[in-house]
Amino acid sequence: MLTKTVSMPKLISRQASRILDYIYPAQCQLCQCSLTHGRHLCECCKKSLGYTKAPFCKLCGACYDGDITSDFSCPNCHDLELDFEFARAPLHSDNDSRALLHDYKYLRQIHLSAALGDLINIGLDDPRFEPYLNGGTLIPVPLHPSRMRKRKFNQSEELAIQLQKRTGLEASNALKRIRNTATQTRFSRSKRLENLRGAFGLKARYKKHVQGKRIILVDDVFTTGSTANECSKVLLNHEAKSVAVLTLIRG
Repeated sequence: MLTKTVSMPKLISRQASRILDYIYPAQCQLCQCSLTHGRHLCECCKKSLGYTKAPFCKLCGACYDGDITSDFSCPNCHDLELDFEFARAPLHSDNDSRALLHDYKYLRQIHLSAALGDLINIGLDDPRFEPYLNGGTLIPVPLHPSRMRKRKFNQSEELAIQLQKRTGLEASNALKRIRNTATQTRFSRSKRLENLRGAFGLKARYKKHVQGKRIILVDDVFTTGSTANECSKVLLNHEAKSVAVLTLIRG
């Protein structure tokens, strides 16, 4: 008969989690119900999130209604020459997903890292990621140093770390932000592209981490794809084999 054993570090971690739950009772980030074992998102809220489902654009991952059974590119991508192979996100933008990301990024709710790591990891179920999961590299979209000092952490880097824990893939901060570009929230796609041109570069010492590799570019939100495309261009110019984009939310 097989018996399940628990390693000492895991046992200590569970005991510490119970103690913290007693001293600082955990609550669901969305509905504020009581939780245990260090969780920060209840199962009910987790299940009710807006998950992306087919049919979706084969390039940008935008979801569409209707009975579409074959691969298609949406009107926004149809005439574009994109440098990444495809982009996927497990969640579409709704009130709950935006609230989670807002609290994480701007209120520095770092304790959400594991919960958001579980969610973004769902995106890797897309079979197109299969070749990337065999020796690929996770590279987060970087923040400019001035924004990093203000925010104290890079949410994309934290998501890449969570993915590394779940996949065993190498994770590398190979990209750098050269220009501190204006916030893109209210920009059109053409304005975003113009705003980001030349904004990213590759750190010289990381060139070997890119050459010949399939890269999973990690970010928090995919909206128009301008950031992802500019980063992909830099990676391909430094001999990356291919780039696929994984984000938490499809904006």
